[in-house]
Amino acid sequence: MGSRRPSVVTGAALDPLATIVLTGICVGLGAVLTLSRLAGRVEPPSQLERDLVVAIHGEVVKPGSYTLPWGSRVSDLVTLAGGLTDAADPGLIALAAQLTDGRTVVVPGRRSPDGELGRIDVNTASERLLTTLPGVGPVMARRLIEGRPYHRPEDLLRVPGIGPARLEALLPRLTL
Repeated sequence: MGSRRPSVVTGAALDPLATIVLTGICVGLGAVLTLSRLAGRVEPPSQLERDLVVAIHGEVVKPGSYTLPWGSRVSDLVTLAGGLTDAADPGLIALAAQLTDGRTVVVPGRRSPDGELGRIDVNTASERLLTTLPGVGPVMARRLIEGRPYHRPEDLLRVPGIGPARLEALLPRLTL
């Protein structure tokens, strides 16, 4: 009886521990490889947030084209253009609307003596201003706002309730 042989550890005793260790190593390596592949595909913010070139016309002190940083609002553009003239109707422009590259903003004036307004920018106009268009009530004005942006007059045809006849009636009063 005297000598006992050293016991040999079998594979069965190492299985749970080895499985945990190997799984951890595999998951860690997989995460590192995946993250390194994804990191090369993400564009730096400077490339995603380019400057905007926009134009402003109508009742502003200095109409023209301006370059603004990405994320600018109509109010920023109005300020850069020297502010509104005395003839402008600030209640008819959506000053909080966000600008997009290539857009033109038209600042309308107050009604003329015959009651007619100038052209209205359907991409920036407030709901109140849109309801001054022929055949446009509050519901249609909200639909127009929800369908923004519009790049061509034909884009308005995708708004429920605007067909070719209504578009023809609106075109003389609209700008994009």
